[in-house]
Amino acid sequence: MTQANRAAWNTGRYEAWQESLGSPADEAARITADPERAARRILPHLGSVAGKKICNVQGSHGRLAVSLALLGAQVTVIDFAEENRRYAVELANAAQVGVDYVLSDIMTAADLGLGEFDALVMELGILHYHLDIMAFFRVMGRLCGEGATLVMHEFHPVQRKLFQSYPDRAPNYFSTAIVQAPVPDPTGQDRVLGECQYRFWTLGEVLGAVLAAGFRLTAFQEHPDWTDPKIPGAYTLVADWRPG
Repeated sequence: MTQANRAAWNTGRYEAWQESLGSPADEAARITADPERAARRILPHLGSVAGKKICNVQGSHGRLAVSLALLGAQVTVIDFAEENRRYAVELANAAQVGVDYVLSDIMTAADLGLGEFDALVMELGILHYHLDIMAFFRVMGRLCGEGATLVMHEFHPVQRKLFQSYPDRAPNYFSTAIVQAPVPDPTGQDRVLGECQYRFWTLGEVLGAVLAAGFRLTAFQEHPDWTDPKIPGAYTLVADWRPG
């Protein structure tokens, strides 16, 4: 599953980011003008990030990482796609900030000697790339220093499981099936840039995995869907690392 998803994320992704976001130089100018906006989903839960060591888990194109670096954080991105890394590195260089971009499967990242982080941040499209979120959050714990903060802004399972259609899959909130579907096209043209395999998790499964790994939940918010505000589209989970 990891290999299939890595291949999909390395199929025309750099060009897709350029079409969607603009050149790294143009996007860097926009982020530099207002870094708080680029980090708006995450920043309210971190307080001042100046001097903090932050890991942007599966940080993709680097927009969040660059915004946090502009605000004074020491940021490491861990992501498995070279085309994501290429855009993010050019973005950071254009913004004149240092971002450490580690090209790795996140599940092996705790063995890379990266040290302990003050905060882990992730947003929109992380968990459904993992077959075992219990193991995923155990890895997150291994990346945390004592009292570290986890902030995750993620797609809501109600929207993903009941209101988003997939080939040959009827809506079923409790389904454990692996879904194969195109990797998202950020340009909005619905081009097929490769096929990914997804495992969508219920809210109960996510919360259970976070708590079982040793995190303490400190905040949880649900947000309306972008196109249908009557249903939840995303949620924000905040937790502290308190092992034992």
